[in-house]
Amino acid sequence: MKTLLKSLLLFFLIITYGCENNKLCTTPPAGFSFELVDKTTGENLFTNGTYNSKDIIVKNLDDSSAKVEFKLISENNYNVLTFSSIGWKTETINYSVNIGEKKIFEFYVKAKRITKDCSHTEYDGFEIKNASYQFNQNTGIYKILIDTSI
Repeated sequence: MKTLLKSLLLFFLIITYGCENNKLCTTPPAGFSFELVDKTTGENLFTNGTYNSKDIIVKNLDDSSAKVEFKLISENNYNVLTFSSIGWKTETINYSVNIGEKKIFEFYVKAKRITKDCSHTEYDGFEIKNASYQFNQNTGIYKILIDTSI
């Protein structure tokens, strides 16, 4: 969680101070973070042992041969799946997140990288499919709600 907060602080500092006085600057794209939680209890499913981080499989649905970059950040018994490489270029992302053979959710992102004096990323589309979720605007984390009784 500290890593995420440090990244957000750096992001806001760059936005606030990096583009003054016609200086060249680059604003990194916002990453995407997902917490997998039990729909009933709200418990993190990696923290409580329901899921094992070694079983995470992320598939590119548009190009099965492409390697997908992701990281499971584990700090203070809080586990969040992050994707930080999306949006560094204009691209369309269509991923499936699985735990072993079980498909947990899919997500779609359409990113457009704007390169002018201050480069930045605009997101023209974002969608989470096949899962219920909640978005926390304070942390920027999507909580994927999973029914573990199935």
